[in-house]
Amino acid sequence: MKRVLVKTICTVSVMSMMSFAYAAMPIPSGWYVEGNIGMSKATSKSYPGISSKKNTGKGWSVNLGYKFTPYFGLEAGFSRYAPTRLNSPVETVARDSHTSIDVAAKGILPLGCSGFELFAKVGVAKINSQIGVIDSNGAALYGLTFNTSSQSATGLYAGAGGEYYFTPNIAANIQWNIAKGNTKTGNLQVLTAGLSYLIDPAFM
Repeated sequence: MKRVLVKTICTVSVMSMMSFAYAAMPIPSGWYVEGNIGMSKATSKSYPGISSKKNTGKGWSVNLGYKFTPYFGLEAGFSRYAPTRLNSPVETVARDSHTSIDVAAKGILPLGCSGFELFAKVGVAKINSQIGVIDSNGAALYGLTFNTSSQSATGLYAGAGGEYYFTPNIAANIQWNIAKGNTKTGNLQVLTAGLSYLIDPAFM
């Protein structure tokens, strides 16, 4: 999965370097859509009785936002994280799936006329987590039982990153985000690279 993130970051970096000479100032306001993919990790949730777990892997997100000024926007997003694989001594017997929905304010710092921007996000997220049993016989053999009901929590959502506009509408970004849950859902974080498209209000 790490290779997925490395390849994505390399692609975004090459696109940015190729267009560096043509850096464009982004449109100062308007709706935008964004898609990201990278590496995620679930933490702060325990699974009694299991032999081991794998809590990292590929994650992705999609966001819809509105940029009110060059310095401020509001954003809503959906994220899917890599499932946590729960293992007996010999195999994976269950999988805990994680998603989140967030609403956040976005502060933006343009770096002069370079086309680069830094940003930070803060808001709230609703986290959902649910365990699905893959091998009930294998789990029973080692006395493993799981609560398969859906778990949810609402908590802090925060993130930070940077983006580069190689046209007034299109930007490449790298960002890190975290959604804070509780002991039933865990905390979810993801490091991604992606692309966004900013819609000029004049065309709406």
